[in-house]
Amino acid sequence: MAEQREGMITVRSDLGNYMEEIDQYTAQLPLTIREQMRQALYREYESDYAAQESLCREMLEAAPGNADVLEMLGRCLIAQGRPAEAVPYLTEAHSANPDEQNTAISLGQAYQMLQEYKKAVQVFAEVDPPTEHHPFFYSAYGECLENLGQREKARETFRKEVTHWEETRQIISADILDGCFVRTLYLDALLGAVELTVDLGVYKRFLSKVTMDAKMQKRLAQNISYLSTALPVRTFRIPFRSLIREVEEQGYLLDSEQYFIIENAYRSVESYEYHEDNAVSAMMESFLSAESRAPMAGAVDADPNEKLTALSYEWYMTRYIENHGEEMLYVSEKYPHTYIRAVTFLDQLQTLGAEGMRNAILDKLETFDEIKVPRDALEAGMEEAYQKALRRKKEPVYLTEGSVTYKRTGKKILPNDPCPCGSGKKYKKCHGRK
Repeated sequence: MAEQREGMITVRSDLGNYMEEIDQYTAQLPLTIREQMRQALYREYESDYAAQESLCREMLEAAPGNADVLEMLGRCLIAQGRPAEAVPYLTEAHSANPDEQNTAISLGQAYQMLQEYKKAVQVFAEVDPPTEHHPFFYSAYGECLENLGQREKARETFRKEVTHWEETRQIISADILDGCFVRTLYLDALLGAVELTVDLGVYKRFLSKVTMDAKMQKRLAQNISYLSTALPVRTFRIPFRSLIREVEEQGYLLDSEQYFIIENAYRSVESYEYHEDNAVSAMMESFLSAESRAPMAGAVDADPNEKLTALSYEWYMTRYIENHGEEMLYVSEKYPHTYIRAVTFLDQLQTLGAEGMRNAILDKLETFDEIKVPRDALEAGMEEAYQKALRRKKEPVYLTEGSVTYKRTGKKILPNDPCPCGSGKKYKKCHGRK
């Protein structure tokens, strides 16, 4: 739940106001269920859904078929993650009172949770637009539309929740609104919407007002990661950089375990840019990609294959950089966030020299269990793999998205290619066996 901050974000009524609303509502109900309904609504306020369910079932015994009770029970079951059980009660309540929009919205939510998106959209369409703002309506409706491939309409739907906040500064849940923001921006990017800049500006204002606690910091990092999947759209790269710069400058992720996402995001943009940059060769691109994926020193649970790939490309670079120093200088100036990952290697190369660095890398390669060849065969295999890699051309291989990290796939290795680990074996006989 969001917190109030400088009066800009309103969460919901306080308990006193809520109890007054309960009294007004229950005064219209039959006496046989009035007190139980009052207690049930209070339990819902306290998120005590088990007690609320018990009260609902008692009320149905006293007033069978009561639409208010049926709707509340369905809503209660949804809150407990039991949408299949909720559907019959909500369907009966909707049939009894088809004009009650909250019942229809709850039924649509149940179908959404069951991934029955067509049914959900049919129900939501009956309500659109709701007479009163409902906290879950636009987010649920938009998700269903998007899952049905109706991206333009989904974008318009998510954007209505964003617009409501911009006009009123009132929300029920910062999580729901945040989700609508990121879906709007993502679809803006994919659809080339002219409102992208405006929507991004509103999102930045939202970030400046919401309490940036640990939960929201994690959501922000996930949002950045998710939005990075739209980077193949060139026109989105400048707005994406703008968002990352805002997050960095405002310190939203300072003192957070998610702070690393900022550098990763910059490198994500750069990975697309240097891939399309004719001044960066396929060899340099593969090296930069390998260095970006390589685990940092002392990293826990580091992927040995990524470390092996990075070492292999570092060996190649000791040969390549002898005649391509200007290209590395160009990379350092134009792609600084990517270049920084290679600084340690370059410092060692300057200290040890090319031959000394190759020997140091071979020493490390020999510690891998996968490499079971003599030293001279390993060195010959590395040279063969280097010559093969040197002849490769760039291919349209882009960033692939993880949950919160950014990884760039390398050049696809064919089964009969030399294994990049330098073992001298064909890929299908070495690491390709996995």
